[in-house]
Amino acid sequence: MKESYKNILVAVDGSPASNDAFNEALNVADRNGAKLFILTVVDYKFSIGDPAFINDALKFHLNNAEIELEQLISNSKMSGLDYETKIDSGSPKRKIIEYALEKQVDLIMVGATGLGAIEQAIVGSTTAYVVNHAKCNVMVVKS
Repeated sequence: MKESYKNILVAVDGSPASNDAFNEALNVADRNGAKLFILTVVDYKFSIGDPAFINDALKFHLNNAEIELEQLISNSKMSGLDYETKIDSGSPKRKIIEYALEKQVDLIMVGATGLGAIEQAIVGSTTAYVVNHAKCNVMVVKS
């Protein structure tokens, strides 16, 4: 285990588990004096149909993600923490790994489960993918 972490990534999706991971990430970042990267990824894998409709739906979901992320941050105790946010679209599990590499994070924090019904019953497929593919430590936060 590393002595301290300098760049921490937390992935949030609006689920209770990701909110718990966010709160834990605040504590870990504060204890380590680390920069916190907060990532939200809008998954569009279920988008089918007219491209114009898909584009409008994606814009709608990206806007909602931005509002949810702003609320999460404004309701938290970010006092003095250095942080950066990013909202992206695509495959959440792949985007988390890509962003972690891009920002050279040394710890990824994720909730044990996501928003999907199946993922709420077991460790989420996104979480499992991140644990197995990350080049750094991963902390899975259970609710």
